[in-house]
Amino acid sequence: MENKELKFDLFDVIRVGIKWKKYILGLAIAASLIASIYYFIEKNTYQAYGSFFPASAVMSGRINLFRETNQEWIDFFGGENEVDRASVVGNSANVISYLIDTFKISDHYKIDTKNDPDGAKKVYKKFMKNFSISRSGFKHIEVVFTDQDNQFAYKVVNEAMNRIDDQLRKLYISVNTHLAAAIDNRLDSISTSLNMYTDSLVNLRVQYNIYDLIGPGRKNMVNFTPRSSGVQYAKGIEAIQNIEEIKDKLAMDRAKYMSLSNEFKTSTYGGFPMIHVTQWATPNGPKAGPFRILGVLTVFFASLVFGLLLAILIDLFGSNKERLNA
Repeated sequence: MENKELKFDLFDVIRVGIKWKKYILGLAIAASLIASIYYFIEKNTYQAYGSFFPASAVMSGRINLFRETNQEWIDFFGGENEVDRASVVGNSANVISYLIDTFKISDHYKIDTKNDPDGAKKVYKKFMKNFSISRSGFKHIEVVFTDQDNQFAYKVVNEAMNRIDDQLRKLYISVNTHLAAAIDNRLDSISTSLNMYTDSLVNLRVQYNIYDLIGPGRKNMVNFTPRSSGVQYAKGIEAIQNIEEIKDKLAMDRAKYMSLSNEFKTSTYGGFPMIHVTQWATPNGPKAGPFRILGVLTVFFASLVFGLLLAILIDLFGSNKERLNA
């Protein structure tokens, strides 16, 4: 039996294509018709797009608002840290769950969350399939939502950006509020001690009949000339200046704490912008699909290639069988 080597090159591919052209073309046309029906049934979807830069945390911070020296130039827009925070907040439940509840996404997608135990999970999964909050390479955040209703889509995107701005503001306000509260708590303790030392100082001045300012810390104000002598008088001077020094320190601390508390309270102002929106979503967003003509053409040419490969396999199988039987 003669062993013939099986060869297959480009000319053989062309030969097989011509031989099976009716079947290959028929398969491509049939697949294209099915794709046409599918795309005809599918509804159009639209993409709503919005973007923003996070605001600088330093710009509205206490260190900038109450600076004592000339501050170097501060960017209005946030850096990497602010972008990371905005991204994390945007993808948190405080934003995603809020959007799902606010826009009644379960009703919009017609998913039963009351009777279906996995309904809420399905709503979240489908919503996140169409919604995204991501950071770009330009230190800003992009918000995208795709839906069949372009009016609905742009409202979701804009509300998402408003929600991120609100949640970031609440975070900064919460931190500054708690810091101010901690300082006020210490301020109350200092005020109590100051009142106690003030009462003690008043009693000592009356007891020893010394009304001059003799605190060691008041170097530029003390002009004291002793008016008596003796152990009791000297004891009174020492006691008064000790109490007066402590009281003066407490008074300065109270003023400092009060000033700090007011500074942190100023930073709780809710009018500071946390994001700078560069593009609000509009109701006339671009079409996101389906792209019918492109889809049908893709199916047609893919079917041609598949049909040709199938024909080549059939032809190779037949040729190999004849070679073995020869």
